Amino acid sequence: MSKINYLSKAKIIFLLLVFSLCQIFLSASPVSSVNYRRAQETEIIILHTNDMHAHDLPFKDKGKLVGGLPKIAFLVFSIKKQYPNVLLVDAGDFFQGTPLFQRYGGGVEIEAMNEMGYDMVELGNHEFDRGSKYLADKLKQAKFPILACNLDCSKLPELDRYVKPAIVKEINGEKIAFIGVITPDLDKKVLGLGEVKVKTPGGDWLKPIGQEIEYYQNQGINKIIVISHCGLEADKTIAEAFPSIDFIIGGHSHTRLNRPFWVQHADGTYTGIVQTGCYGRALGEAKLRFDQLGHIDKPKTYCRLISINSSIKNDPILENYLEEKEKPLLALREEIIGYANGTFWNRFASMQADSAIGDLICDALADAGEKEGVQITFQNRGGIRAKLEKGPISEEKIQEILPFDNKVVYATLSGDALKAVLECSFSGPLYGAFLDVHGLRINYDPHQQSDKRIISALVQNHLNEWVPIDPKASYKIAVNDYTFKGGDGYDFSKATDVQSTQESLATALHNYILKHKRISPISGNRIIPSMTKIDS
Repeated sequence: MSKINYLSKAKIIFLLLVFSLCQIFLSASPVSSVNYRRAQETEIIILHTNDMHAHDLPFKDKGKLVGGLPKIAFLVFSIKKQYPNVLLVDAGDFFQGTPLFQRYGGGVEIEAMNEMGYDMVELGNHEFDRGSKYLADKLKQAKFPILACNLDCSKLPELDRYVKPAIVKEINGEKIAFIGVITPDLDKKVLGLGEVKVKTPGGDWLKPIGQEIEYYQNQGINKIIVISHCGLEADKTIAEAFPSIDFIIGGHSHTRLNRPFWVQHADGTYTGIVQTGCYGRALGEAKLRFDQLGHIDKPKTYCRLISINSSIKNDPILENYLEEKEKPLLALREEIIGYANGTFWNRFASMQADSAIGDLICDALADAGEKEGVQITFQNRGGIRAKLEKGPISEEKIQEILPFDNKVVYATLSGDALKAVLECSFSGPLYGAFLDVHGLRINYDPHQQSDKRIISALVQNHLNEWVPIDPKASYKIAVNDYTFKGGDGYDFSKATDVQSTQESLATALHNYILKHKRISPISGNRIIPSMTKIDS
């Protein structure tokens, strides 16, 4: 054998050895080689709603008719005819908020969503208002996937079979993972969860989201969209924690985002966040463009809110269905019980002082509890679901303002326990858990740490003088049973002389307006945010 042939064979053997080692290395790599494939640019249109709260039909807002599923359906069907790759999604709280839900218990909403062809929905906290088992029974009707990756329903199989962590949609050969997330404080928002729990391994509510993202990334899917019922601030946290999330379709905080909120990451990528507000006043349209690396292409992504007003046609099938369901409820609209001399707003996110509508409800509770010797009343803003506009007040409007079946509770609290309740009220945002009051004058500093915000809290004595709350004295209170039982994290465990009634908040408000006939909005004189103490 010549020296040249020998060297040639040695070179061939060496090259084969190198090739084999490369193959072994690639097969052992923890990231699938599909992740390195340059994908084609992908465009998808997502039409989205959130926090509909059973506002299936148009309703009056500032004197004009807005909203309504028949109009939203007409838009959805029209857009789907014009463009390919259109998905319709909802970010939760499609139940609860109008007499339609109170009468039909969610069946109307699910049937309407079936007719509209929703591709997926995220569960909201109000889907659980009648309990987890009730929800499971209602979801039998649903023809759309139901998401929530951080919800553990394993101990309730009848619900577990319907709730999935995520789904994958394939658009032009490109796979997109849609991951659902429900608010991590669900146990504080819902008293009827039963065996259903939110997953927070090691106290980390973000971990289930990360695990779901990793699962799909390991399958080579590099386009991740989250459908969230967590609220805008929590969505920002999610976006910052996981740069691999391309887009978040949000809900829960009722935030109207006329343009996306963008979170920029250290690697130059972006996560967009959108939300429509609430009650179907707008349909969200997100035209998302992904580049060849699977990242959201911010300059080529276009989002808008389409206002739902009288200029939009109705889908006739859905219109006929809902009008038929509404007929037994028309008497509520025709029953006029009083007149509002002005508008009682519920724009709580901008109200640092007490609200006129919260004060009205608290006054109604005080009137209902007069025979019980009630001195102080509370109403959580999360339980107030509509404003009261100037003009005639119908029974339907009362039901919209207070749609939940909350009952009045009377009890006695010590001054110390009363102060603890007030500190809890001022510890968070201005909506939701924030309490409006009757019988108190409170001065607080919203810039102090959450458990030391009260500067002064005064109550009237038997001489009608405003005096500081006495830690050792006893005070008779009235509050709704949701708050009293621990909703929003409140603790009334030290209450005595507890009297749970069967009178609803809506009934108390109805009776109060019927008694006074004409009511006027007055606010800003019970809860005052400042650094100056209230003079007694």
